[in-house]
Amino acid sequence: MAKQRIFSIDALRGFSLLGILLMNILTFAYPYQVINPFEYFQHQDGALFKLSSLFIIGSFYPIFAFLFGYGLSIMYKNSLERNIDYYPMIIRRLLFLLLIGVVHGIFLFYGDILATYALLGLIAILFVKLKPHYSLIAICIGFGIFSLLYILPIILLGDATQLESFVGLQELERVNNILISTDYLSIAGYNLKYFGENIASAILVGPFSILPIMLFGIYAHKTNWFKKIITHKNLYIIIGLVIFILGLAVKMIQINLVGSMISQLISQMFGGPIVAISYIIFFVILCEDSIGRRILLPFQSIGKLSLTIYIMQSIICVLIFYGIGFSLYGKLSVLTLYIMAIVIFIIQLIISYLYLKKFNQGPLEKIWRKVTYLK
Repeated sequence: MAKQRIFSIDALRGFSLLGILLMNILTFAYPYQVINPFEYFQHQDGALFKLSSLFIIGSFYPIFAFLFGYGLSIMYKNSLERNIDYYPMIIRRLLFLLLIGVVHGIFLFYGDILATYALLGLIAILFVKLKPHYSLIAICIGFGIFSLLYILPIILLGDATQLESFVGLQELERVNNILISTDYLSIAGYNLKYFGENIASAILVGPFSILPIMLFGIYAHKTNWFKKIITHKNLYIIIGLVIFILGLAVKMIQINLVGSMISQLISQMFGGPIVAISYIIFFVILCEDSIGRRILLPFQSIGKLSLTIYIMQSIICVLIFYGIGFSLYGKLSVLTLYIMAIVIFIIQLIISYLYLKKFNQGPLEKIWRKVTYLK
């Protein structure tokens, strides 16, 4: 079961990288930070974006957060077996990830998740030595506080008719001009502004939205949740379907109430993670099926190189869309972008498979490991 569990984690991580690329490519190709995408995209693009908002957007970062917490718990278990002092080791690992995230967020992509996960990971590691039920309690408290602090006031005071982040045409034009220019310093300045906002959000909101998902990953590892899914497969198929339908229903709120702040908060903070949990359940079940395992096998290679692949995706998108590269920013349809994302991912799958035939780790993973274990 140990080897199968590792396969599940690697393959699931690889699968989540596909979903993340499908989300991020829109952010690179359009002024995503300053538009309401439900109003910005029209006709075929609008229909495809709505489908994407149901099945993709907001449902893959939670998988990554879950796996991040799961990994923190695995490393704690391994540290006990190897007689390694866990906290100095894991803090080095998280601080190095934070450094990579900051560099990535400023110089490549303001929507970086690495820095956010590193910061929240410093809180999550406090739970790895505790019994699983403490993580479960913290999850409930976290989402409860989020509801009280961020959703209840909007309900009581009245919802906004238009989200503040969806600003006027002047800001939209300014962003467009920056990203199609060949002035890399201006692009870095743009990234710095919005990356800073994302970090502020991670500090203020992350402990009540993203951290609970990490803690669920810790809880899942400590309670052998994957094994329970496999043991009670038929039950979890039903649970997964119910959760999936529930998640889609929650996400539909955002589509039906375009521009509503409360609908966006509920859809992203609750609908996304709910759908993500159903994906995790189905993925674990597929990994135990011989045919499913063969189908998912290619995702294992790319999952082992997740840090390198994630950064490479940003480099590729910068070169494709921004003025310092091929300058395709704002010129392609959503369908074309998704086809492009799938092609990029397939190429990465092939490269990952061939690379791991000669090397055990990706270049960034190797450096990360050396920093982690000081050897």
